[in-house]
Amino acid sequence: MPDADVRDRAQVRALIPWFAAPAVAGVPLGLLWWLAAPGGRLQGDGSDYHAWLARDLVFAGLAAFAALVVVVFVVRANSRGDFAPRHLAALIGSGVGSVLMWLTGVGLGQAFGTSRTDPSVDGSAFGLQALSALALWPGIVAVVILGLMTIFWSPPTRR
Repeated sequence: MPDADVRDRAQVRALIPWFAAPAVAGVPLGLLWWLAAPGGRLQGDGSDYHAWLARDLVFAGLAAFAALVVVVFVVRANSRGDFAPRHLAALIGSGVGSVLMWLTGVGLGQAFGTSRTDPSVDGSAFGLQALSALALWPGIVAVVILGLMTIFWSPPTRR
């Protein structure tokens, strides 16, 4: 059975890019979020609570964009067989990417500071007020994968 073992390892190696690409994309997206969001490095006032919603919306917009990129790759690769493991790897990678995006932005905010924060105001430090935005990226990917699995699923044949 060495051929089966080699085949299994090759299949696992083929899944690594499907997991790693969305996961690694979270780091530059976190940097972009920290730079572009109000209260981040370049604009806004972190102690102004009116800017906190915009900060969360920038995160959500970047997460939705990342999800759409992952979805494009998932849909384009759908014509080939054995797509369920690839979809699952992309979904898990998207979840990890979303968390890395959040941790990168918050970590950069703590390490290098943000624009005008007030320690006496809770929430003025750079961060995400609506933690449910973390679920947006993997959520979009999951809905598309569910749709694809529903459309392209075929029942097992009886012998």
